[in-house]
Amino acid sequence: MQNDSAWPSSTSCAAGSDGAAKGRAACFFTKGRSASRRDWRIVREVFVADSDEEAWRLSVGGMMGRMYEQYYLRLLGNFGFLEFLKHSPDVPDGDVTAEYCARHNWVVGSPRTVTERLEEIYDELGGFGCLLLFCFDYSENPRAWKHSMELLAEEVVPRLAHLEPASVAA
Repeated sequence: MQNDSAWPSSTSCAAGSDGAAKGRAACFFTKGRSASRRDWRIVREVFVADSDEEAWRLSVGGMMGRMYEQYYLRLLGNFGFLEFLKHSPDVPDGDVTAEYCARHNWVVGSPRTVTERLEEIYDELGGFGCLLLFCFDYSENPRAWKHSMELLAEEVVPRLAHLEPASVAA
């Protein structure tokens, strides 16, 4: 069957040993297409508060932490996927907790801290065009989540306007 879509089929290009993103980009080049990091999206757990301490309390001690501890980490553990949350393969599975994820994976803090962390992630990845949020049900404290989204939109995003993703080089 002919694949006429903009994306090559999964059977026509392997992801490659450098990861899916690089593999997909390399596949575009072999197909005569160019990839743009402006089209790339990342998903992150993000919580912004007026201070780092408040953000930590409302994320790790709030619905984000609860969902991770009561559901998500157990689910990932059952499928052997905790390794994808570890900053080092030497970390025991039992050490991967909501607090661990907040330190190593989540983007949590004041507007300044969150801006700095998103810039670090941007540089680590070589750029991206869209940040998707892994969202949580803050029905017990909807004001905290709403305030986090307001700070993200009004204080963090404008500080990231200087980031311009480049096209992927072959």
